[in-house]
Amino acid sequence: MAAATPGSDEGDLALAGVVRRFGAVTALAGIDLAVRKGELLTILGPSGSGKTTLLKVVAGFEMPDEGEVLLGERRITAAPPSKRDIGMVFQNYALFPHMTIAENIAFPLQMRKVPKAEIRRRVEDVLALVDLPGLGGRLPRQLSGGQQQRAALARAIVFGPRLLLLDEPFGALDRKLREQMQLEVRRLQRKLGLTALFVTHDQEEALILSDRIAVMEQGRIVQLGSPEEIYRRPATRFVAGFIGESNLFRARVAGNGYALLENGVGVPLPPGAPPEGSEVGLMLRPERPKPISAGERLDSVFSGEVVETVYLGETVKYRIRLNPGLEIIVRWPFREAGESLRVGDRTTLGWNRDDLHLVGWS
Repeated sequence: MAAATPGSDEGDLALAGVVRRFGAVTALAGIDLAVRKGELLTILGPSGSGKTTLLKVVAGFEMPDEGEVLLGERRITAAPPSKRDIGMVFQNYALFPHMTIAENIAFPLQMRKVPKAEIRRRVEDVLALVDLPGLGGRLPRQLSGGQQQRAALARAIVFGPRLLLLDEPFGALDRKLREQMQLEVRRLQRKLGLTALFVTHDQEEALILSDRIAVMEQGRIVQLGSPEEIYRRPATRFVAGFIGESNLFRARVAGNGYALLENGVGVPLPPGAPPEGSEVGLMLRPERPKPISAGERLDSVFSGEVVETVYLGETVKYRIRLNPGLEIIVRWPFREAGESLRVGDRTTLGWNRDDLHLVGWS
C-alpha cells in the first residue's frame, strides 16, 4: 500500500449536504466535510450529537435522506457496505468467535476472491505488522482484549482499504491498554498512509490522535480544525466547555479594552473584542493563570482562598474562590510537598489579556 502525505489537499472522502432523519429527529443536519488523503480526522461529540450516525452513513449502514458521499471521485451514497472499499474497527471487536484469528483476518480477502497463497502471505504480514506473530491459530477468546483489538485492526487493513473507519475502538479497554492502542493505531495509520475517520466522545483521545478534529453538536459540525486550534481557540461556548477543562465567564464589553463580569469586576480583554455592549464569554484555561511572585506584573491580578485541591501526579488542580466572588480552577505543576497549597491557604494569581479567549455566549 503506497504511503500518502497527511494534510495534502487531495481529498479521499467527501460528504456534501448530508441529512439523516429518524422520524421527527434530525440526526444529521446538512453535513459538509472533506477528509484529506492520508490524514486521521476525528469526529468528536457527546452522546446524541450525530457522530455515530455520520459514521454509519459513510460505512453504508445508513442511507442519507439528502446529500452525497464520495470516496475519491467515486459516488458511494447508495453503494452497499461490501462495495465501498472501507475497513472498519468496532469497540466490541466483531471477530467471528468460531474462527481462528488467521481465519478472521483472511475473511475479507476470501470475499474478494484473492488466491489462497496470497491470502496466507498477507495474513502473515499483517499479523507481524500488528505485533501478533504466531498467534494466528488461536481463537478470539484465547486472546486478551488488546490482542483482540489488534486482530480486528489487522482484519480491517489486510485488504488495503481506501478508507479506515474506527468506531470508539478502545472503549472496552482499560486506561493503560487504551493509551498503548492509541499510539499503535496512530503509528500504523501513518506508516500505511491510511485515510482514517475516527469516532470518539473522549476529548483527550481526540487531541492525542488527530490531524484534525470535527466537533459535533446536535447533528452539526460546529468547529473543524487542528487539535491545537480546537483547544486554544474554540469557536463556540459549547466547544470551549466540551474540549478539556475551562473557566468560562459571562461578561459585557465595556469599552476601553475592558469587559465587566456579572459581578461588576472589570477585566482587560484580548485584541479583537466585539463592540461595546456586546455580551461575550471569556474562556480561561486552567493552566494559564500564574501564581504571582514579588514584583511581577500581569494584566489581571486577584487574591483568593483555596477551597479544593486535587493531586494529579505531575500537576495539582486547585479550586480557588477569588475575592470578587468568582471561583476559578487552576492547574499548576506539582512542587515539593511543603510548597503545595492546602485548603484554606490564601494565594495571589493573575493572567494576561492574551490568556483569555472570546467566545459567543448565546
